[in-house]
Amino acid sequence: MKILALELAAALVISAPVMAEPQLMKTIPNLPGAESIVYDQSKQTYFVSLQAGDKAGDGSIVALNKDLNFIATVASGLENPKGIALAGDTLFVGDMEYLVEVDLSSGEIIKHAAKNAQFLNDVAIDDNGDVYVSDMFTSVIYKMSENQVTTWIDSPELENPNGLTFIDGDLYVAAWGYFNDGNPIEAPYGRILKVDPKTKKISAITEKPLGNLDGIQVDNRGDLLISDWKQGTIYSVSEQGQSRMLIDLPRGVGDIYYAPNTYQLFVPMALEGEILVYRNISL
Repeated sequence: MKILALELAAALVISAPVMAEPQLMKTIPNLPGAESIVYDQSKQTYFVSLQAGDKAGDGSIVALNKDLNFIATVASGLENPKGIALAGDTLFVGDMEYLVEVDLSSGEIIKHAAKNAQFLNDVAIDDNGDVYVSDMFTSVIYKMSENQVTTWIDSPELENPNGLTFIDGDLYVAAWGYFNDGNPIEAPYGRILKVDPKTKKISAITEKPLGNLDGIQVDNRGDLLISDWKQGTIYSVSEQGQSRMLIDLPRGVGDIYYAPNTYQLFVPMALEGEILVYRNISL
C-alpha cells in the first residue's frame, strides 16, 4: 500500500502543470516617470502616462505604435499623470486634483476638479460608462457621472486606495496602506480590497497586508496581478487571497498592464524612465 501511495503521488507530481517563468522580453526606454500604460486594440496603439520631472506642467501622455515605438504626444501640460483608462476615443487619467479627459479625435483636454482631492491616482470605468478615480492621499474614491465628479466613498477602510479595476461588476482596489501624515514612503502595507458598488461594502481579498500596492490587473486564469511600488514586486493573487511573487524588481513599479492574448505584462518603472515587457505571464 505504501508503494502504491508513493507511485500515485509521483504520478500527480509528473502530471501537474508546470508554470512557465516570466521572461523579460523587451525594455522600452526614454519614458521619463512612466507610470501607467493601456492598449487600444482598435488603433493598435499604446498610451503611456509620463510624470516626467519636478517642473510644473511637465507631465504628458504619449502614444506608442504596436511595435512600441514613439508616435506622438497626445496630451501635455499635465502635473503628475498616473492611472489611465480608455473608453472609445477618450482617455481618462488621474492628475493630482483633476480627473483629466483627453479626446483622442480632437485633441481637446478637459480637467474635471475633484473637491478636496490631493493625489488622484488610478482610473476605472464601469459598465455604465461612469468613471472612478482613487485618491491615495485622502483614502477617497471619486465617481464621475454625467460630467459631474462627486465623492463616492470616503473611508479609511479603503486603506488609501491606489489601483482600481472592475471584475464581474465589483470594484477591486490595490491599497497602498492607510496613512494621514502626507508621507506615503513610511506608510504601513495595504491589502487587496473589493467594493460592492450597490452597497459600497468593503471587504478584504488578502487577509493580511501585502505591500504598498499600485497596479492591479486580472490574468487569463482569473488571478489578480498586483504591483508593489515600494518593494518592487509583482504578485499573483488567487481569488482566495493566496499570493506568490512573480517578479522581483527595484523600487518604483507602477500601474501595470496585462495583455491576455499574448500573455505579456507591461511594467512601468517610473524611477528608471522605462517600461519592461515580460512574457509567459499566466501561461
